[in-house]
Amino acid sequence: MKINKRLFRKSVLTAALVAVVGMAVSCSDLWSEQHPGTYYVNSGETVASFLENHPSGEFSEFVEIIKKAGIWGEMRTYGDHTCFAPDNAAVEEYLAERMKEAPDSIKHYFESVETLPVYICDSIAKTHLCYSTFYCSDMSGDGAFPYPNLLDRFLTYFSFPDTIWSEDLDTFTVKLAFKVNQQSRIVEADDSVQNGVVHIIDRVLRPSNKFLPGHLKENNEKAPYRYRATIFYDAIIATHLKDSLEKYIDITYPEPAYDSTYACLQTTGKCAVEYETAYETGDSKQRAIWPAKRYFKFTLFAVTDSILENEYGIHNLAELRQKAIDVYGGADLPDSVAQSPLYKLISYHILPCWMTYNQLNTSQSELVNNRSAKESLDIEDFYETMHPYAVMRISTPVDPSVERKGIYINRKGTVSDKNLEYPGIRIWTPSEYENLDPTCSNGGYHFIDKLLFFDADTKNVLRTRMRYMANTLSPDFINSGARGRMKTPNSKSPTDHAVYGFKRGFVKNVECNDAAQFYVRYRDASFGCFYGDEMTIRGIYDIIFRLPPVPEDGTYEVRIWGNSLGSSSQNDRGIAQFYFREGNYGDFNPCGIPVNLGVKAITEPQIGAIMDDQFEGTDEEIEQQMLANDKAMRNRGYMKAMDSYCTSSHSTKDAANSLRADKSCFRKILCTEYMKAGTDYYIRLRQVLQNESAVCPFNILEIVPKDVYDGVIPEDRH
Repeated sequence: MKINKRLFRKSVLTAALVAVVGMAVSCSDLWSEQHPGTYYVNSGETVASFLENHPSGEFSEFVEIIKKAGIWGEMRTYGDHTCFAPDNAAVEEYLAERMKEAPDSIKHYFESVETLPVYICDSIAKTHLCYSTFYCSDMSGDGAFPYPNLLDRFLTYFSFPDTIWSEDLDTFTVKLAFKVNQQSRIVEADDSVQNGVVHIIDRVLRPSNKFLPGHLKENNEKAPYRYRATIFYDAIIATHLKDSLEKYIDITYPEPAYDSTYACLQTTGKCAVEYETAYETGDSKQRAIWPAKRYFKFTLFAVTDSILENEYGIHNLAELRQKAIDVYGGADLPDSVAQSPLYKLISYHILPCWMTYNQLNTSQSELVNNRSAKESLDIEDFYETMHPYAVMRISTPVDPSVERKGIYINRKGTVSDKNLEYPGIRIWTPSEYENLDPTCSNGGYHFIDKLLFFDADTKNVLRTRMRYMANTLSPDFINSGARGRMKTPNSKSPTDHAVYGFKRGFVKNVECNDAAQFYVRYRDASFGCFYGDEMTIRGIYDIIFRLPPVPEDGTYEVRIWGNSLGSSSQNDRGIAQFYFREGNYGDFNPCGIPVNLGVKAITEPQIGAIMDDQFEGTDEEIEQQMLANDKAMRNRGYMKAMDSYCTSSHSTKDAANSLRADKSCFRKILCTEYMKAGTDYYIRLRQVLQNESAVCPFNILEIVPKDVYDGVIPEDRH
C-alpha cells in the first residue's frame, strides 16, 4: 500500500479484531480504531501507472476506456485526482448488462471495450474521475464526496460496518465499508499515489443520464415495490412540473475563459492574472474563479406508494388530488395552475437546487462538533421551495434521545430543551434504499416518511427566528458547487483557497452594479463565521438581495450579521447604507443612517454593548443585567451575536467562547416592517465611501416575527 508522502495520508481500511460476538460498533468509531497512526511513503506512482502496472493487469480494460476518452495523459501528470477504478470483471459485467438492455441496432457496441464508441468511453471515464483528492478515511455516515466528478456531478456514498468472520467462527473482524452511488462497493480504499488517490470498486458506476422526472420513472419501473413512487410521478406529470424539472443548463450564460475556472486552477495551480488574487485575508490569498456553466438542478422529496397507502389510504392520483383539496381547497382549478391544490402539494416537495443528504445542513465535523452548541439548537437551514412563496425548515437533531436519528423537515424545538413542538418529517438516509441511485443529471430525490403540507401547522413551525445563511439566498450559489466547500485544515491546495465569483444577471435573487464584487467563500474552521459560511462583498458595491418570503402576514424584524462585522481589527470594513423595499417597483427606503462596519460593539456608544462576563451579583441579578443591556442595544438597533456558535480561536462550545462573547461582534437590526405572505421584499447594501477595497462580510440574514422577538417568552440567545 503506497501512501502519498506529500499529503501524509493514512493507510487503507485495516481490520479491527473484535473478540466479543455481537458487540455494537459505530461507524464513526471504526476509522480511529483502524488507523493507529502508521504513515507510509509514496514510491512515485501516478494514477496512470498504478492502473497500468497493477499485478495481473486487472485494470487493463478500464485503462483502455480512459485512453479512448482522451484523458489518459492527465492521469500521468501534475494535479490532484481521485479515481474510482473498476477491475476487468466489473467492466465485463457492465458490458453484459448494457448488451442485454440495448436495442438490437446498437448491441454490437457492447461486445467488448474495443467496440465501445468514444462517447460512451468518455462518459464512463469522466464518471469515475475527479479533479480533487479525497479519502475514505475522511468520510463517515451518508452523503456525497466533497468534489464533483469530471461530468460536474457529485458521487454519493453511504458507509456501513462490514463483519467478516474467521474460518472457525470464533472471532470476527469489523471493517468500515462504502458503497458509491448506491451501486458500487469500494473493495480497496485510499491507494495513494503521487497525483492523487485510487479507490477500487466492484461495479462500473452507471449514473442516470435522464433528467429528474425520467429518472424517477426509470427507478419506479425496476425498483422493489417499497421504493416505488409512481403516484408521485403521475402527479409531477399532471401538474406539468415535469417541464420545470427538465431544465439543466442555461444556454444564455456566457461561459468564462477556461483560465478563470475551477478546472484550470485545479490542474495548473494557477488562473488568469486578473483572477489570481481577488483579495487577501491575513496571510491567505483568495483566488477568484467563475462557474464554468450555469446549472438548473432540483431536489425532490418523494413519498413512496406504500407510505401513501399505509399512512393516508391513497392508492392513485385521484386520491392524492383529493388529499390536496382537503388541505388547500380550490377543487375546480386545473392541476397545471400554480394555485391548484395538487400543484401546491407537489411543488412544496421540491427545492430549486440539488443537495445530497449531507449537504442539506452543515455536516462537517470541524464545524458541528467543535463550534456549534448543538444541544440547544438543531443544525438547520431554511430554503425557499418551488411552491410559490413557501419555505421549509430542514433540521439535523443531534440529541441522543431523539427517537430516530436523521434529518427532518419542518421540525420545531429540541428534545434536550424539552420544547419539541413538532417532531418533523424524517428524510431517509441513503443506506435505507441500497442499490437504488436517486441522483441524475439535474439533481435527485430523497424519500421522506410522510407528505409535506404548507398548512397552518407548518406555518406555526415557521413562526420562529428564520436564520438564512447568505449562501443559500440564491439556488445558483448551491448548484454551482460554491456553497458548502470545506477547506482542509492546513491545506495549501490552490482550490481550497478559491472563492466563487458570479456574473451579473445570472444569479437568481441577486442584482448588483458593475463595480460590485461578491464571492462565496469556502468553509473554514479557523473563521468565526456561523456554520463556516460567508459571502464577501467588496468594492464600490451596490447590491440587492430578494428576501425569502414570510409564511404569514405580520410584523417582522430583519437583521444582518457577518464574520467580524464590527471588528476594528479589520480596517477594510468601510461604511454601508442599508435599504428595504416592498414589491418589485418603487424606491428603496433607507434603514436608518449609514453603518460603520469597522467599529467594535463594546467600544461604540451608539451600540452600547457590555460583555456578559462584566456583570456581577447572583445568577438572577446577572441575568437581569444581561436582559437590560440587550434591551438597551436593541433600542439603538443592534444585538449581540448568537451564543450557539463559538469563535475561531476556541474549540469549546461554552458561552464564554461563543460569538456572543466576542467584543467585536454584533448583529444589525435593519428594519421592523409589516410584511405580507405572497409578496416580494428586498434589501439593498450600498457602500457609502468610494473605497474600492471596502468589504462587507455577509454571513446570515434573520427574519423574525414579532411574537418571537417581542413575545411573552423572550427570544433565546441561540
